[in-house]
Amino acid sequence: MKLARRFLVHGVFWRQFLRWAVINVPIWIEPAILGFWSALFLMWEPGRRAVMHNLRAIKPHSWPLANFFRVYRVLWNFAWTIADNVRHHEDDMIPDWEFTGIEHFDALQSRDGGAIILTAHMGSYDVGAQLFAKYSQKKIVMVRAPEIDPETRKYEEAHLNDEVRVSFNTAASDLAFDLLSALQNGNVVAIQGDRVTPGVAFVETTLFGKTARVPAGPFALAMAARAPIFPLFVIRLGRRKYRLLTCPPIEVMRTSRDRDADIARGVEQWSRALESTIRDAWHQWFAFEPFYMENAA
Repeated sequence: MKLARRFLVHGVFWRQFLRWAVINVPIWIEPAILGFWSALFLMWEPGRRAVMHNLRAIKPHSWPLANFFRVYRVLWNFAWTIADNVRHHEDDMIPDWEFTGIEHFDALQSRDGGAIILTAHMGSYDVGAQLFAKYSQKKIVMVRAPEIDPETRKYEEAHLNDEVRVSFNTAASDLAFDLLSALQNGNVVAIQGDRVTPGVAFVETTLFGKTARVPAGPFALAMAARAPIFPLFVIRLGRRKYRLLTCPPIEVMRTSRDRDADIARGVEQWSRALESTIRDAWHQWFAFEPFYMENAA
């Protein structure tokens, strides 16, 4: 049973296989390897159906057949971002970058106090965080959900970059105090804000006209630490090329006795930035679960 689990979608074999292929095969074969990997995972029915379900909201007038081929494009980009992460970690490969909203990125870098980066499952979250840590004077704490499969979790943790401190949101109460302390010490906390994992507090919002859930923690943390939230997205443009999109900061401040209303205003600003980015780069959004539950089955 344990051996069979390695070959499931969340099993460690696929991470090991892709890592081995990226490191060992000639670089000119790399597109063929990633193309094969992407086609293979089209057979992953739950993930394929989830992406097609999400595309119905993002592109409401599109045909199901067109969305089926769009799933392949999502998987293709996903494979490339994993490969780039491996190349960066093993060979110190530095992708080419271009910046949109550079004035907001500079404001983030030059702040005296701490700040929160709120991002999504887009582009290469890991490479973006590692490069930020390498070229910034600020320390970065990256929050991420642990892998479902225990072997995959151990494998990924073993290949983390020492330049970035990674916290796994397995004990929410303990993590909140650690993150608050990090912000008060002037550090940057990076959190993905487009998906809610089991046991995590959430706030309801609207994305593409559908009721969706986003984690409440980043907004409560911003209010408690009096730290701004910078929506920041890493978007893959091509082979070894990315765009860093930084949006205007979101201030989540206590302005009344109604704490939930104050948080809701911050959530609304985040939702509009997230929706706009996904609309333009839907093929970069690695959401392999339905983001809304209407007719999700």
